Amino acid sequence: MSGAGAFGPGLAHLVVAAAACLHDGEVCFVGIGSPSLAAMYALRTHAPNLVLVYESGVVGARPRDVPLSTGSETVIRGAAMVAPMTTVFGELQAGRVDVGLLSGAQVDGTGNVNSTRLGPREQPRTYLAGSGGAHDIGLLARRTVILMPHDPRRFADRVDHVTTPGLVPDSAVPHPRGPATLVTDRARFAYRDGEVVLDRLCPGVEVDAALDGIPWPVRVDSTVEETVIPSEADLAELSQLLLPGPAVTTSEGARS
Repeated sequence: MSGAGAFGPGLAHLVVAAAACLHDGEVCFVGIGSPSLAAMYALRTHAPNLVLVYESGVVGARPRDVPLSTGSETVIRGAAMVAPMTTVFGELQAGRVDVGLLSGAQVDGTGNVNSTRLGPREQPRTYLAGSGGAHDIGLLARRTVILMPHDPRRFADRVDHVTTPGLVPDSAVPHPRGPATLVTDRARFAYRDGEVVLDRLCPGVEVDAALDGIPWPVRVDSTVEETVIPSEADLAELSQLLLPGPAVTTSEGARS
């Protein structure tokens, strides 16, 4: 199976564009799902000294395959340190985390992210996985990158619930910085001085398509550039990350 066949171009654009926001040597607090995939891709390509931190207490993670949760075996195996959760959140509070990588169900124009529920508080349509460490990461990391597949249902005038606060005044908790970047599978947006700015387009995507379904005002940068085009090697690397690693057998012979 070729890389292109094993890994869809939409998700590839999202992951590669988000990975480009991470720099070698940074400390990155990672969420589960596409944030983990982007961080793992960056670690294996342009940022080999990226330090991945998971809320389960793992520091210096080098996951073999995409973790299903922060407690997955693949997060721990090969890590530099496994500490109490209070240790990694203490490092976050102390300002020692350069970037937080998050996703969610909804985002709005002020950068609020919802991963708690859909629908009004009184009659929610469904409950989601919840905050985990997303609230703390969004508030305390030096900058935050939000990954969001391009789906008009995910772009809200105002999120149904503020899980991770964005910019004031709409945030439930005042935020001194707000998120830095929103990455979709069509474009990259920067949060600058209280506004959303389109500053990168994924290859082959026009401005109208990048803005389709987004209800809030977006300023288009005068020098919009294209994000990196995922090569066949990129797609092959990403596809490899999605393959499960070998089974681990305990001394009793049980498969884990």
